[in-house]
Amino acid sequence: MSLFTMVDLPDWYYVCLINSNFISFYVDNFINNTSHFQINDARQLPIIIPNSSQLAEIKTIFDNAVNIKKQQFEAAISNKISDEKLEIIQRKLDEIVYELYAI
Repeated sequence: MSLFTMVDLPDWYYVCLINSNFISFYVDNFINNTSHFQINDARQLPIIIPNSSQLAEIKTIFDNAVNIKKQQFEAAISNKISDEKLEIIQRKLDEIVYELYAI
């Protein structure tokens, strides 16, 4: 299955949104309360178009998370350290997503 959009947003932006606590809560309570997130669920998400500074900030968060996971897989850092660093990144991502969706 594929998901195509009518706007030019990078794939990593959608990955970050889907991994945020806000979108997770939204999906669980309004779209699909099962444990399986499917492509049709993604099609129902309200996607906020970020400005360039928000997009750059989210890209930095995404890159940092990927680098931490690479270090963990290469055994350069322990699982515990990886989890601690990713928790900090998760909080920052959640803050940005909450700001995006704030009314």
